[in-house]
Amino acid sequence: MARLHVPLVHRRLVTTGDDVLHAELTLELKTNRGTWEEFAFIVDPGTEMTTMPAELARMNDLPIPRQPVRGLSFRGQEVRRGLLRARIPGLDSTEYAFPCYFLGAPHAPIVDPKNLLGLTGVVNQIRLIFDGTPSISARYGQLIVEKI
Repeated sequence: MARLHVPLVHRRLVTTGDDVLHAELTLELKTNRGTWEEFAFIVDPGTEMTTMPAELARMNDLPIPRQPVRGLSFRGQEVRRGLLRARIPGLDSTEYAFPCYFLGAPHAPIVDPKNLLGLTGVVNQIRLIFDGTPSISARYGQLIVEKI
């Protein structure tokens, strides 16, 4: 079984002094030119749908739908429902199709530059395990990614 270990990322909130953790997973995404470009995604098990700013997708020549979904918005931004053709560097060369909501309008300022990897259409293709056991290479634990 193919398996990838990704150390959890730590940062301290200046305002409260709290230590917070998250996992960043690099995905290679297929562009309209047929090339593969790397993008960092925050793996968020509390997020139902993978999201990416539409303008970031447009700037990097990723395929996005021309029209937004009627009646669907997120924090006042229009939403385009599409797919990301993705590979996971370090796992193997399997190509995945992850559903994605592209947020905002192409050519509009990016409101939130984060890419989030959600659960829908992802957990049925790869296994995501959060392990808080510290090690020399992963002081705060790790995200384990497995091919199903």
